[in-house]
Amino acid sequence: MYDINFFKQSYELKKKITSRDFSFDNLKLIEDELEFLRNKNPTIFNIETTNYCNMKCVMCPRTIYMERKNIWINDDLFEQMLDSINLHDDKDLENFWKWLKDEASLDHKEVSENGFYFNIVSRCLILHGYGEPFLDKYLIKRLKACKERNIPTYFSCTPATMTVEKAEAAMEAGLSVLKFSLDALDDEEIKKIRGKKADFTDSINKIHKIIEIKEKRGFKTLLVPCMIALDNKEKDHKQHKKFLDFWKDKDVFAYIKSQDNRWHFENDKNLSNKSHYAKQYCEYPWTSTTVMAEGNVVPCTQISNNEIILGNVNKKNLKEIWNGKEYQDLRKMHITGNFPKGHKCLEKCDQVKLFEYLRKNKD
Repeated sequence: MYDINFFKQSYELKKKITSRDFSFDNLKLIEDELEFLRNKNPTIFNIETTNYCNMKCVMCPRTIYMERKNIWINDDLFEQMLDSINLHDDKDLENFWKWLKDEASLDHKEVSENGFYFNIVSRCLILHGYGEPFLDKYLIKRLKACKERNIPTYFSCTPATMTVEKAEAAMEAGLSVLKFSLDALDDEEIKKIRGKKADFTDSINKIHKIIEIKEKRGFKTLLVPCMIALDNKEKDHKQHKKFLDFWKDKDVFAYIKSQDNRWHFENDKNLSNKSHYAKQYCEYPWTSTTVMAEGNVVPCTQISNNEIILGNVNKKNLKEIWNGKEYQDLRKMHITGNFPKGHKCLEKCDQVKLFEYLRKNKD
């Protein structure tokens, strides 16, 4: 989840920045305003429960770059993080969604990437990182711990790592949203994208079985088949339509997702990002934080190899980290552009940084 109040309250400032009404002359004003609007209590975007993965996905930096030891998050640490989560109540969410529609012309009910982000990601704790959640041997226990605290949960999986039995157990344990990453419509193509362990026919059969189980047992879990737009050619658009048509009569939320990590895997340099991210700058330093399996706190979901560590919750509490020097320095870098050489945010990230709007205005 992320801080919906910051998203709403900073919207007018963001419009001025992205419209280039500000320049480098306004850095202190912008920094002070964002600091004033930022919640001093951190919002946890996601917790990586494990970084074990048996897939070889071409679009994932983990496949080539990750050197971290494979582990599961410590049980006590996981529950400690759950106890630090402040949920958005139903009234706040309804007000946020109404504001989105009235002021930002964004409909949270739309079956799309934007709809998923504003409806699901806004309210759910994400339980994936750079591992496959179904390879977490403690997954069901973790989902039950979230349910006991009324925390909505969501994670994405590659169906090859999933058994129908464990998916059923996850739904029974209270999983709110289960996303299936499917990036092809045949076995040959999916193996090229996700690796030799991927199996299209087996994946589809599993998902159909899970849909049946959900209906039979009355589970409330939202099932989400998803395809990444890896390219932007006519054949890709046809495949996207075919994918959506395949699911249109099923009880699912099927959508096409824009591609992350394009610095690592690039088919088409002119690929246009259709998500809300395309119209704004990175807000992660102000809206939410990510906790990795080792306890390292990082700014977002794109830190696969501990490239940016802002603290560790085994050594310092999350609130201290969120308000500490490392985080404040990162926020300032995003405003000024004064990143050190080799910094991940500057050199290996797809999202526009705030300073880039100010620099364009200056130039």
